Amino acid sequence: MFKSLRAVRLAAGAAAAILAGSASPAWATYGGGACHSCAPSPVVATQLSVVALAPQVQTVYQTVYETVYESEPVTVMETRYRTAFQTENYTVMRPVTETSYVQRKYTVAKPVYQTVNQERRYSVMKPVYQTERRERRYTVTKPVYQTVNQERKYTVMKPVVRTQQMERRYSVAKPVYQTQKMERRYSVMKPVYQTERRERRYTVTKPVYQTVNQERRYTVMRPVTETVMVEQPYTVCRPVTTVRQEVVETGYFERQYTTIPGPVVERQVRVPVTECDACGYEKPRGLLGCLHKKKVTATVAVQCPPRTVSQRVFVSRPVIRDVSETRYVRESMVRQVPVTQCRYVAEERVESNPVTTCRYVAEERVEPYEVQTCRYVAEERVEPYEVQTCSYVNEERVEPYEVRTCEMVAEQRSETIPVTTCSYVAEERVEPYEVQTCRYVAEERVETTPVTTCSYVNEERVEEVPVTQTRMVAETASRQVPVCVAEQVPVTTSRVVARYVPRTVAVQQTTSVPVMVPSCLSCN
Repeated sequence: MFKSLRAVRLAAGAAAAILAGSASPAWATYGGGACHSCAPSPVVATQLSVVALAPQVQTVYQTVYETVYESEPVTVMETRYRTAFQTENYTVMRPVTETSYVQRKYTVAKPVYQTVNQERRYSVMKPVYQTERRERRYTVTKPVYQTVNQERKYTVMKPVVRTQQMERRYSVAKPVYQTQKMERRYSVMKPVYQTERRERRYTVTKPVYQTVNQERRYTVMRPVTETVMVEQPYTVCRPVTTVRQEVVETGYFERQYTTIPGPVVERQVRVPVTECDACGYEKPRGLLGCLHKKKVTATVAVQCPPRTVSQRVFVSRPVIRDVSETRYVRESMVRQVPVTQCRYVAEERVESNPVTTCRYVAEERVEPYEVQTCRYVAEERVEPYEVQTCSYVNEERVEPYEVRTCEMVAEQRSETIPVTTCSYVAEERVEPYEVQTCRYVAEERVETTPVTTCSYVNEERVEEVPVTQTRMVAETASRQVPVCVAEQVPVTTSRVVARYVPRTVAVQQTTSVPVMVPSCLSCN
């Protein structure tokens, strides 16, 4: 808007300049305003009005149509299917198994053992023991026990067992066996034995003993004993009895049963259609009716039978009882004890000892022995065998079982507890003991070693092989077959309907209006 007014003012100034072109010269003007500061002669200002078009904004109200969507209920006929069961007879082939025995001959290699005794000479060091008796004195603390009977009352839970008969249905897979005879070719390695005599030369070291007497000087410490009375501190354990409470678990196990529903399985069922409209033919009139029946397959959801899960749960029953505890407190005392002090005096002695030296002399010996060699020869054999295949057929069975429930009943009892106290008395004892010395003497021994050789002899045996034959027997059984039945059911649904709603909206419009704009002419 301001730009339009500026343009009008410029146009008015230009028009005034053209109208004043015949007048005396004047200075340049800008936007209709003359410059008075630089005029050389007197200036006369003249006012001139110019008509211009100016934009003007007006508010106008208009009617606008708006689309609104609304829901309205509609009743339609919907086809729904329900599952019905009908009885159907069918033939089941039940297997009957018959077993017979057939003799089969086979060869085994039976081992035959031979044992030969061989002598072996060796030297051992035989120990010679000497025993010397000595005495050792020591003091022990002998316990003295006193027993007092105390009565304690407590409560126990007595179980009461109840038995209930129940039935459990389950399916087992019954095996059906088929036997087929086949042959298997294999190679066995037959042993061939050869015996060869050989000699083995070996060297043994033969011991040669020599005894020489040698003198040995040694110093012994001879004991000199003195007795002195010494104060000895000792500790006595005094019993102190306290009573504390203890929590004892007297709970029991009970069995809980949980029923888990079976899974839902989808099955394909063939449903006969009785109306002719489904097959597209015109419905005839008469006693025969429509002969064009079409088989329709429907998917039916069938739930498997539920199963019962047994769980063993522990029921806690804590019981508080008093427990007597006896602990011993140490007390220090002092007593006079005779102590034997021993000091040792050095004494030199001379001893003559026989010293046996042993040296070994090498001796060569010859030992004959037999070596048995074995080589294997390949032999091809044929063994008939039977292959038995097994297929399983589901069979439903009913198993009765017992459910035992146990209920605990509180019962109060009394118990006599012996409480034993202990006091210790010092007692001196003498213990004899033996000191045993050992020296080794060489002794030559002879050992007989059995050497066992093994050879194999073929032996023919006969075994009974069971042969199982299965034949199928036809039986008639009945079962419930699910059938899908179609029904027309009225169902109320909602649909969306469009509707036009008028609404008044304010709209701004711009129009051009003539406006008088004053402008200043140039000076005369």
